[in-house]
Formats: sequence, structure tokens, C-alpha cells
Amino acid sequence: MELTVESLTDELGLELVSGRESAGAHVRWVHSTELLDPTPWLKGGELLLTTGIQLDGPKAQREFIARLADHEIVGLGLGTGFTHKRLPAALVTAARKRLFPLFEVPYSLPFIAITERSFTQLVNERYEMLQRSMAGDVLAEALTGHLYPEEVQARLSPFGIGEQLAVLAFGLADPSAAAGPLERILEREKVPGLVAIRAGLLCAVVNAERLEPVELTRKVRGELAVRFGEVRAAASRPSATHSLRLSFHEARCALEAVRLRNGDAPEVASYRDLGSFQLLLALQDDDALSSYCRGVLGPIEEAEGDYGEELVRSLDVFIEHNGHWEKAANALYCHRHTLRYRIRRVEQLTGRDFSSARDRIEFWLALRGRELAR
Repeated sequence: MELTVESLTDELGLELVSGRESAGAHVRWVHSTELLDPTPWLKGGELLLTTGIQLDGPKAQREFIARLADHEIVGLGLGTGFTHKRLPAALVTAARKRLFPLFEVPYSLPFIAITERSFTQLVNERYEMLQRSMAGDVLAEALTGHLYPEEVQARLSPFGIGEQLAVLAFGLADPSAAAGPLERILEREKVPGLVAIRAGLLCAVVNAERLEPVELTRKVRGELAVRFGEVRAAASRPSATHSLRLSFHEARCALEAVRLRNGDAPEVASYRDLGSFQLLLALQDDDALSSYCRGVLGPIEEAEGDYGEELVRSLDVFIEHNGHWEKAANALYCHRHTLRYRIRRVEQLTGRDFSSARDRIEFWLALRGRELAR
């Protein structure tokens, strides 16, 4: 479980007198201080503990809360029974105005008990992150396509994945922040698997024996959306474990395919939404796919050096926006005349013409195929 002011106070039986709305923020570290202004030595995200020796008046108390809130400190625990018999009224009022998490630490509870409990939780979080990094390595290796089927099975077996698997893919603003919650959801649902971040997506490779991947993905998406806002989701079909690479690309491509739609995307994308991506996924020969992509895009990348990558990116965005100059230029943060120059340069280098439907299709296939062949 992620360490927050709310989870810590609930566990210790302490009462938040203000800021419960903000108490779900992650606690990065815990510090004890008696300084009136500790912020020069803090980065933000810390939970502070103090006896308030120097907070000897309402003005000092109000300014202290303002200082901490402005520096994005996540909360304050004031030890009573020393300088203050109870939480000072001015401190509480200031904290409530800023929705700043504040709680009383009674004399019977030493600060060391809070810091030890917090550090134990933070160490566990670091261990979970390490486990995810190991899971990411396993997924990355399996996706190279260079492992024999039995090797793929051996890599996934420690994660509880048997002869059938499915890949769930989620697109959201901060995949790393959602990795832990996703793991806990799978654990609660008793679904074995591994969670990793790949190609900017939060992914779960799960054991798919007696499992309906789309329904599970829909449930997970709903829970993640409550906490993290907009979440796009896709699921592959159940398939043999040695087909992990194809399953990953099926989920990834389904997510990409519905992203290109104009507002009619399903809640969870699947193989039914692949459209033209189905053709690319049918090409099992990576060398053949790479050769095709180089044939179309190679002249751009080879002739222009580093600028070639910018031309390819501009081409991709231009196609994604259906050839709309203004929208594509805005997405690229450039002037539409600059974009027009880039697209003309692409036509010159490749000998292709954007007025030709065939050439536009070949560009699109090459761009998507290049992603699959990486």
C-alpha cells in the first residue's frame, strides 16, 4: 500500500483535524523539525513532525502553515504535551483554510514510532518498485522475439502465468503512479500476472486460464479512472503463453486504433477494433516488416540525418490528423507553413505524393509497422 498521510494516521489511530481532502498525497519522506522555516532543506512531499517550540503565537502559527503548504509539504503532525497542551486554534484554522493535513501526536506516542513505521512502508514501496523493474525486464526480453517458446514460459512461470495469457494495456498521464494500484487490484481479484511499463503504457500480463480479459480490463479501468482521471484501456485475446509478443502488440494496436477515432471509442478496445492493424499483425516475419518500413521511410531518415526523425514525426502527426494542416501544426507546436515545408520535403525524398490515396496508405502502414518491428 502506498504511504499517505491518511493511511499513516488511520493505521496509528490518529485523527486528522484538517485536510482529509488532501491527505491522499504520497509521503516521500518523514522529518522532525523545530525550525520556523525548514523549507530550504526540503524538496516537497515530506511529512513533518514538530513539537512547535517556536510556534509561540497565532501569527507564527499561521505563517508556518502557509510556508509548508506553499512548499508542497504533505502534512504536519504536532506533538502535544510539550510546548502545547493541545493543537493551537490558529494553527488549526490556518490548516483548514488551506485544506492542509494536520494531526495531533499525543505525548504517549513518540515521533520515533511514526518515523519507523513510515520508513518500513517506504522500504516496502522501494522493494515493490524493484520488483516491477524485474517484471519490466522480463517483458522487454520476451518482446524481443528472440526467445524460444519454452524460454518465454520459463520467464513467466514465476509470476503465476500458465499456458494461456492475455495482455491488458492502459494509457494514462502517469503510468508509474498507477502501477502499484494495478498490482493490488489484480491481487485482490486473485489474477496472477506481472505489471510493467512498456512503450509508455501501463501493462499487465495475466494468466488467462478461465479469464475474460475484456471484462477484467473494464473493471480495472473503472477503478484506475476514479483515482487517475482519463484512462484508455485495451485487452488482447487469451492466447498461448509463447505468443506474448503478439498479444502485447494486439492490445497496443487496439488502443492505438481507437485513439484515432473521433469520439466513438469503446470503453475497452480489443481485437475487434484493430481494423487495418490486423494486416500488420498478420506479418509474423519481423525482417520482412522492417524491410517494408525501411523501403518507405528509409529515404527520409537516411538523407536528413537527425532532422529526418523530425520529418518522420511530422509525417506521423499529419496523417493522424487526417491531413488537417492547422490541427497537425498545433500538435507539433510549429507554424502550418513549417509543416507544409516538411511534408513537401517528405514527398521530395520519397518520390511519393500525398494527393495519392495509395501513397497515404503506404505511409501509414510503414509508420505503424515500424512501431511493431522495434
